[in-house]
Amino acid sequence: MPAHKVIDRSLKILAKQYPQAFLKLALGSVENITYETIENPEINLPEKRLDFVYGLQDEENEYILHLDFQLRHETDLPLRMHIYNALLTASNGKPVISKVIYLERREYRNLPREYVVSYQGKRENVFSYEAIKLWDYIEEIVAGELKELAPLLILLTREKSVEVLAKTRELILSGENEKYKADALSLAITLAARYFSKDFLLGFFKEETKMLREASIVQDWIKEGMEKGMEKGMEKGMEKGEIKALQEAILDILEERFGMSKKNIGKKIKAIDDPVFLKSLHRKTVKVASLEEFAKLMEEAFQ
Repeated sequence: MPAHKVIDRSLKILAKQYPQAFLKLALGSVENITYETIENPEINLPEKRLDFVYGLQDEENEYILHLDFQLRHETDLPLRMHIYNALLTASNGKPVISKVIYLERREYRNLPREYVVSYQGKRENVFSYEAIKLWDYIEEIVAGELKELAPLLILLTREKSVEVLAKTRELILSGENEKYKADALSLAITLAARYFSKDFLLGFFKEETKMLREASIVQDWIKEGMEKGMEKGMEKGMEKGEIKALQEAILDILEERFGMSKKNIGKKIKAIDDPVFLKSLHRKTVKVASLEEFAKLMEEAFQ
């Protein structure tokens, strides 16, 4: 299973089983609200399933709450959010509240929060939504107000350190729900694999190995053919996560420095599955003087 799908599935497990933290994050409070999970929400787009949808009811009305999880901003997101909102409204016949939750800390200058149709310089139609930067809630997570979101802590801090991992483990293990601990640890390890080696993580979480066998995501790994054991499955998943993180880091640097006008370079980077080579390439990315020089490096590597 690709690393981004593991993360996506794990987040959906948390959002389904522990909705109060996500609702509090999105709405500020869950007082005087009843809610339910809407299973497998689909809209009338080919093979498109939404991230997570709740049905809400306050003292007067019913609503749909759509949460869209993003590791990084994508330029077409405002348009997609507009389309999702319209189709959810049409299919459910209820007003839809749309929110984007950005998961991985990045120094965004200005995150779009609306989709605008302009004509001759005039804003004719506007659809707006809230963009939540989860790293703004680190204090609430650490203080226990949003403790169910502790597995995401490593994404939110500037420093990706052992201390952050230790705090994440402490917060997760302080809970009383054994099922939550297993699911939360599996997600924490999957996310940490974006920044730490698989060997280090297997050693760091060694004492939690037995607990992890009960995690929903680990059970999915086993069902999908990883019968050689949880540790082997985790190791493979971590390596994929490390590769994915390195690929994204290289692409981010190239986009920031040169605008990434050569699309074939991105395809070639995503085709590289050797973490050692990707680390070397990542170091060179910050040193090259031009996109052409980087392209030449890539050509030499593939010869």
